[in-house]
Amino acid sequence: MIYLDTSALVKRFVQEKGSPVVQSLFQSATAVATAKIAYAEIFAGLTRKLRERNLSRAQYSAACRHFESDWHAYVRVELQDDILFLARDLIQRHPLKGFDAVHLASALRLKVALGEELRFAAADKNLLRAAQSEKLETINVETAHV
Repeated sequence: MIYLDTSALVKRFVQEKGSPVVQSLFQSATAVATAKIAYAEIFAGLTRKLRERNLSRAQYSAACRHFESDWHAYVRVELQDDILFLARDLIQRHPLKGFDAVHLASALRLKVALGEELRFAAADKNLLRAAQSEKLETINVETAHV
């Protein structure tokens, strides 16, 4: 299984550095997981790209439709208290932003629940360092090769 944080997941819907790696991960993964908070984060990111004129209105609409059609196929990790508490602990151990800590906590809880390894994909170097420190196999989608 592969877990994508929002910095990686958005690259499925917008062509940018790392998009080919993300497309390859989707083709090869048995399942794709993310935290439920990614739903709001993706729309925030896409809308920001529209406002900053990095996406046309047509590209924005297509990206939103593509994301909506994909959403139900993902393994979506619920934001439960145990994930929040773990996110707090991760923030105290690593220089993480709040939602990055939630993504990392979600991946760690999912790994335990599945009882198997999972790969953690992101484009944020601080988050990837923290994930490695927490013993997750990581993929930097912006520097990995397809």
